[in-house]
Amino acid sequence: MAHEDRTPRGGSEGRRAPWGQAATNLRPFLLAALALCALLVAGCGAPGPTTGTVVFGVTSELRAGADIDLLRVVLRADGDVVHEDALAQKNGQLFFPREFFFSDLEDGTAVEISLEAFGAEDAERPLLTRTASTRVIGGRTLLLRVRLEQECVVAPGAATCPAPQTCVAGGCSAPDVDPRQLEPFSTSWNAGAEPDLCKPAAGGEPVVIVGEGQADYFPLDDLDEVQVEAGPQGGYHIFVAIRLKNLRRSGSLTVVSGLVPELGYAIEPLEVIFTLDPDEGGFCKLAGLRFRLDGERKIEELLGKVVEVEVTVTDPDGDAGTGRRTVTLSQTIL
Repeated sequence: MAHEDRTPRGGSEGRRAPWGQAATNLRPFLLAALALCALLVAGCGAPGPTTGTVVFGVTSELRAGADIDLLRVVLRADGDVVHEDALAQKNGQLFFPREFFFSDLEDGTAVEISLEAFGAEDAERPLLTRTASTRVIGGRTLLLRVRLEQECVVAPGAATCPAPQTCVAGGCSAPDVDPRQLEPFSTSWNAGAEPDLCKPAAGGEPVVIVGEGQADYFPLDDLDEVQVEAGPQGGYHIFVAIRLKNLRRSGSLTVVSGLVPELGYAIEPLEVIFTLDPDEGGFCKLAGLRFRLDGERKIEELLGKVVEVEVTVTDPDGDAGTGRRTVTLSQTIL
């Protein structure tokens, strides 16, 4: 008996492609869809950093406490003043190098520093003025080096650079620096930039030797007489000077203290941050430390007495040295 052939004849519904063949036909469409998804994910991913930081690293050829007595600083972001300060030598705030931060500002923010350095003899006319500016790049911390140069000190009556120009290397230049030219900030940005005459790379134990002198260092032996002088604003003092080595030339804290054993009188300490002057034999020196004697005791009680003077110098690296000398105060006041 013949079997009936029930297979449909013709038409698209009458025959289906095997699964493998169907998958092969769909593969180009699937790959295209996956590629599109990848593009969408990449486009909708987490955005890059939108804020950045600029650090102005300030160094100086002019000596803090000798050439410069006061530094006025103004920081601006997008033209607005965000910080201003007056760094005075007498308060121990004036030292170099210094860092001024513009932290976590929006990408493209314009930042600017303005510096005015004043000497002790003229608090109205700056010795020099220096400005510098750049812009923030999101996701980066940049360093802009600013140097106060001897060539830019303005002589009395001399012309200055017309704004907005600033003095660089003795000439007038635009203050703005392309941020793409700036180096990444590092905490060691000034290390090795210049050899420190007072703390050579060879190192060694800090040494502090106590002497006397207003304009220079003069040596003392124990129990030598030192002259008591009247101060310009009241009070009475002696001038202490020191020689030292293996301590930083700039930014070192000098503390002078004293004790009058006979009276059990501890003299109020003097704390200053002065830039050291180079001296012979690998030493540096610091003179003119005006150490006031009277306070809780009248000067008449102290004349002719023995004073144990101690000077400790601590540098920005945390290294410290101490020197001591026992001196005899003069019987007279100069």
